[in-house]
Amino acid sequence: MKYLYKLHMLLISILFCFTVFGQVPPSETNFIAPLNIPLVLAGTFGELRSNHFHSGIDIKTKGKEGFPVIAIEDGYVSRVKVTPGGYGRALYLTHYNGYVSVYAHLKDFHTNIASYLIDQQYSRQKFSVDLFPDKEALVYEKGDTIAWTGNSGSSTAPHLHFEIRDAKTQKVINPLLFGFKAKDTTSPTIKNLHIYPLDHQAIINGMNDTLRIPVSKVTPNKYLINHDNIILDGLIGFGIDVYDQLDNAPNKNGVYSIELNLDSTLIYKHDMDGFYFSETRYINSFIDYHAKKKYAIKPQKSFKDPNNKLSIYDTLINDGRIFFNSIENHQAEYIVKDIEGNTARLNFNFKSDSSLEVPSVYKQGELFMYNNENKFHDKNISLILQPNSLYDNINFSYKVLKGQNNLISDIHCIHHEETPIHTAYSIAIAVDSLEVSHRNKAVICMIQKESVVYCLPTKWIDDTLRAESRTFGQYGVVIDSIAPSIKTKSFSYDLSVANSMSFIIEDTLSGINTYKAFVDGDWILLDYDAKNKKLTHYFDGKIKSGQHELEIIVTDMVKNEKRLKLKFVR
Repeated sequence: MKYLYKLHMLLISILFCFTVFGQVPPSETNFIAPLNIPLVLAGTFGELRSNHFHSGIDIKTKGKEGFPVIAIEDGYVSRVKVTPGGYGRALYLTHYNGYVSVYAHLKDFHTNIASYLIDQQYSRQKFSVDLFPDKEALVYEKGDTIAWTGNSGSSTAPHLHFEIRDAKTQKVINPLLFGFKAKDTTSPTIKNLHIYPLDHQAIINGMNDTLRIPVSKVTPNKYLINHDNIILDGLIGFGIDVYDQLDNAPNKNGVYSIELNLDSTLIYKHDMDGFYFSETRYINSFIDYHAKKKYAIKPQKSFKDPNNKLSIYDTLINDGRIFFNSIENHQAEYIVKDIEGNTARLNFNFKSDSSLEVPSVYKQGELFMYNNENKFHDKNISLILQPNSLYDNINFSYKVLKGQNNLISDIHCIHHEETPIHTAYSIAIAVDSLEVSHRNKAVICMIQKESVVYCLPTKWIDDTLRAESRTFGQYGVVIDSIAPSIKTKSFSYDLSVANSMSFIIEDTLSGINTYKAFVDGDWILLDYDAKNKKLTHYFDGKIKSGQHELEIIVTDMVKNEKRLKLKFVR
């Protein structure tokens, strides 16, 4: 009895700890893998993606769909989200140890989840839904099959995107900290060293410009630079171009940590243990955004811009911005690791020389301070940047070009597309003498090489067209009077034995806005695969036997509408 009493009290203590603290450390969890196949990764946590850090790991599925997805621990479904892009079909499982596991780009859900989902989609008459089931309504045990892998959303090949989050804060945490193993015996690869002048007075080899230096591998984990003589002075930052490769996969993945030592002093270190979604767009300050846009590489800066609020930095002396004002020789070393501890080192030497003559640098344009509201007005255009829209101060530039082709306005060249923006800024363009019939079809679009790249959601306020953008570049106004197109993909009159019917929808300018379908006047569910421009109806028992009339209605962002009517037999 005394033993049972002690055991009872121990269980109460454990339950109390869970209740109060809510979460056990990653090393003390006992999660199982989300797939019953070897974990071969196509993407690592914190990897550099477009406008965001990768928030999980991408597990390869042998180029196929349909592998069972396993609940990594007991828990309940707390969220089901379906979108045409992004994560596609995604499932969120809340566990009793303070974590949430996320499974994305799925093909199908377990029967109970699928039934709940389709009921909600028909009730709301929407394909895209973000659902939060009642707590404990959909409960699964560790090892249960909860879904099947797929290629939905913005996925470019079949795989499982897998995340672990803090249940309370939704902070994403590196899944490989929880004991999941993906074989990795190779050190990261170092490609280039970058040295940056951080103000107009800094000099690097006689110039106020970035110096990019290729490196050479001298042993499996040691690198040296291909440059004999580096002389610099003033406020300087460093950066490095790196990637990692795991065993059994050719993908170039992200690294786990980078540190920079200068004259035997650690001045910079970051690691990819976790981050918050609210800070993920700061990736555009974390990397050399200019090099990304100009040269299609993504050097990681070892210094911080004034308006970079990332929390991943472990060590950051003087924000990594080093001021050299003496004549002496220096030694530096980069140490780059993957999460298995495989290490690559880059050693390089340079000289600082405060006797150097500062080059004359002429910066034209209006100074925009990153922490101020910045406004710009010119003929037919007005811009407003809210405080902290920029990562650093810029000398703003603007010019206007004559509009061509289908443009009904000039081309407004708003600064440089190589300068990143964190928060959207407003664009207001005045258009003279526009016919009333065209007024509601006018959209502000981004232009590259005299062609429309994409259009922004646009509205009229007084006599100006207004939109918001997170990208500098060239913008103009276009009239979109062309309705979307609808074409049959998999359809015939006799669909009595078919599992589905599908259609291709496209829009040439403003983009698809809404899509819906009716059979004999009743709404039916259409799955939208945005990357393949495909609408699919999977026959779900709601259409009975007999002859039917189908109507599909698709609109674009300026309400041009296309309708398609077809008869079929079920």
